Amino acid sequence: MNPSPYAASYPVPFTSAHIRANIVKILLAVGAIVSVILLVSETLSLVVSPLREDEDIGANPLGLALTLITFLVAVLSVLVYVTTVIFFCVWLYRAHGNLTAFGTPRNGCEYSSGMAVGSFFIPFANLVVPYRAVREVWQKSIPLSESLLSAPGTPTSFPIWWTFWLLSSFAGNLSFRLSFNEKVDESTATIISIVASALSIIAALMAYLVVNEIDQRQEETTQKLGLGRFSRPPVPADLAMANPSMPQ
Repeated sequence: MNPSPYAASYPVPFTSAHIRANIVKILLAVGAIVSVILLVSETLSLVVSPLREDEDIGANPLGLALTLITFLVAVLSVLVYVTTVIFFCVWLYRAHGNLTAFGTPRNGCEYSSGMAVGSFFIPFANLVVPYRAVREVWQKSIPLSESLLSAPGTPTSFPIWWTFWLLSSFAGNLSFRLSFNEKVDESTATIISIVASALSIIAALMAYLVVNEIDQRQEETTQKLGLGRFSRPPVPADLAMANPSMPQ
């Protein structure tokens, strides 16, 4: 039995990614604030001597307080980061999946929704593919008729975001490795950690702009095409004529 051409061409139901985008933006903002606090506490640790293992608590109360604050903020930073990654992937998968509702054929994207998300976790590929996939979401989040006229450019926030994302990841990995290396001076490891925190703040702020840019673009396209929050686009005319029984 030959598959219906309608089944191959008909896009998946449209589901707005707006709420998911808002959650991601909130998490990115919270992550940036936590990183600022962590950066301040780490900077203070270069001035205030932290509590040593052989030191009495009463002899250095300020060092104890700073050590506890830095530890708690670091734990909170990890929790917020993991949560942000999860919700970012959920949002990206949905936003990429909506491209077919905007008129892009299923085979019209360089990457699938699954690859757009999974590429973040593939070694070496995660240096380039995620950025290209996110950029593709931006470029194709417009009606197909508009995208055929000219290839939309990419906002400057996109390459800036990706550059600082890579730099913060490299600095974070280096800081993590140095923290377990007893041969490295503690102040050196702290300075690298401070740099990583500063880079992550910029990366989070730029990621906020990227998510917001794509979300606004998709919301505008949704209104142009008359798509509801959980609706389908109109059936193509040629398919409707060939299959009168199709739902309109």
